[in-house]
Amino acid sequence: MRIAVIGSGSVGTGLAKSWSALGHSVVIGSRSPESERIIDLISEIGNGVTAAGLSESVVGADVIVLAVPWSAAEISIAALGDLADRIVVDATNPFVKGLNLEIGHTDSGGEQVAKWATGAKVVKALNIVDARLLNGRKLESREISIPICGDDSESKEIVADLIAELGFDVIDAGKLEISRLLEPLCLLMIKLSMKKSLGNAIGFRVLRD
Repeated sequence: MRIAVIGSGSVGTGLAKSWSALGHSVVIGSRSPESERIIDLISEIGNGVTAAGLSESVVGADVIVLAVPWSAAEISIAALGDLADRIVVDATNPFVKGLNLEIGHTDSGGEQVAKWATGAKVVKALNIVDARLLNGRKLESREISIPICGDDSESKEIVADLIAELGFDVIDAGKLEISRLLEPLCLLMIKLSMKKSLGNAIGFRVLRD
């Protein structure tokens, strides 16, 4: 599968490394794909990963992953061009200065992304996972649970399969509006991870019969 990862931060890099290692064709979308930093990053990852400008990176992509800071989300989506009927994974969280949610209660970052990416099939996913665990590393011998949500069931199945390949326990949490609950959950994870007594990396696990 061809995957366009928009963003070259810790989350985007982690996903590019892990999916490319599994044999997927991965391109990193960047505003400066020819910069020394991106060239070095591509060389470090290997596995055939390439870099391209934002609009070029999504050409022919089966899945587009938005992994940029919230402050860059709207402008990045605009630069991608027409996303109608494309599968867009929103891995962002609407955090502003001081680790505060800019949107909540009656709206969410996921729903806002869907408004910006007109006609796209948006799936909220991978916003509640430490970037250091994107290789599917287990904690206490258990898979980490990754809740996802979206309004298109077929797109959710495709995204769920990709995430499961990384070694995660994928939970379909429902419609895209469930992003209103998932985004604050990430904030809780960050607050807990700042308590070093809990370890360097933490994750959530849904237990069920």
